[in-house]
Amino acid sequence: MAKPKQFTRAPKKQNPKSTEPRTADDYQEAADFEEETGGKWRAGDPAKSGRAFVRALEIYNQGLQKHPASFDLAYNKARLELEITQRPALVSHIGLPLVDLLRQTLESHRYALRLNEGNPDALFNTSQVLTSLAEQLSEAGETGTAIPLLQEALELLSACCSRQEMLLEQQQADFAEVEEGGVALEHMEEQPASTPGSEDSGQMATIENPVTAVDLLDTVHASLSALTTLVALVEHHALDSLGDMAHSLTETKAPMYIKMLSEGARESASFTVALDRANFVAAFADAQFSAYLVESSDYQTRLEDVFSIPNKDQHVTALTSEAEARTEFTLSVLTRYIRSPDFPVEVCWKQLKLAQDLYTKALKLESSPQIYLSRGDVEMLRHRIATLSNVKVSESVRRSAPTLAQNAQTYYKGAFRLAADEDGEVREKAGRRLAVSGRLRALLYGVELESAGARDKVLNRALEECVEEGLLDADLAEAAMGK
Repeated sequence: MAKPKQFTRAPKKQNPKSTEPRTADDYQEAADFEEETGGKWRAGDPAKSGRAFVRALEIYNQGLQKHPASFDLAYNKARLELEITQRPALVSHIGLPLVDLLRQTLESHRYALRLNEGNPDALFNTSQVLTSLAEQLSEAGETGTAIPLLQEALELLSACCSRQEMLLEQQQADFAEVEEGGVALEHMEEQPASTPGSEDSGQMATIENPVTAVDLLDTVHASLSALTTLVALVEHHALDSLGDMAHSLTETKAPMYIKMLSEGARESASFTVALDRANFVAAFADAQFSAYLVESSDYQTRLEDVFSIPNKDQHVTALTSEAEARTEFTLSVLTRYIRSPDFPVEVCWKQLKLAQDLYTKALKLESSPQIYLSRGDVEMLRHRIATLSNVKVSESVRRSAPTLAQNAQTYYKGAFRLAADEDGEVREKAGRRLAVSGRLRALLYGVELESAGARDKVLNRALEECVEEGLLDADLAEAAMGK
């Protein structure tokens, strides 16, 4: 998530519409008013919320035209754009596709950084935009464009971490000086920062928020997330250096920062780092396996070890992360052995059964449409294995195929019904998957289609999507298209 607003001084409490904005502070107050309005309507009326945020962005733009050197305006405009990109329900009311909005947000952040290149919050937020944009581009197949964005994000996070460590060290030194009878720097009278030729000469210098161990751990988390995305995209010769970076973060920096926390906060922080580490190791093992650097047995052992996290059954994110990792293992093994009779059916079947159990536990904690969708995908993948013709599959597994197809349809239907407006992408994907599972049951098991007309319009696209994601055999998909 984006770091919070920054101000040169506490904003005034007055009606921003009473006078035309003149100073940078006036524009900030006017933008704050619209942001507060947008926040009030965020849950109940996304359209009204979106209009208020657009007005806030327009005010920021007007303010920056008159006060181009105002870091507050530049930073807070960029921060608002980032917050909007993180809420799908709002993006649809902004008037730009998500990728274009992310590119615009990136330019806004780069502008803010040019005004204050050492601000840790600006560094952190810019890295978040770069990572989000890279993920979108990667999903669209633009790997070559996504990789340098992730590399830039990691560079900014490294700079952010260094800056945070320096500020924290300074804060500790100031505190020690107070303990010895001196005066802390933050208690000294603020000196105005003069911008030559600006109306705002005399405005107070921007005060950076105090840095805490939580901030440093946020940076570690963001770094590991970027690394986890990057390892799936780079060439195999780049993997070792990324592994070294992750090892330094999880084994050196994170433990050091956790020790700075209060005893009551350490357990939760340690769990988060352990899960971040597990997600990275799973992605790293998958990349190495796909590059033929390790065998499936090594890959499987790493998953068993890294997801042995205490109390994981109480955390939805941990359960779903492990389920995703085990599903990805099966997909990667299936890809390698797709034409081979040596495909390890029993190993992959067990991994998918574990993934199924993990999603079942997660659904008891949170009835999420995304979990229902993922659970349906596991059933689809199990169905694919049960119907493989070129490998030896036990009779009991083969007999389970009709039930697996029915289960997939049931879970997709659950995802479709549960998804609200803010889960638009999940709802659309569940609808496509529902069409596929229905068509498969009709083609293979003679089950009558339910309201097929509307779904046939997206069926070909949905079938191609399932083939691309490894859930469906290409020959079966072609047969389903021709039915």
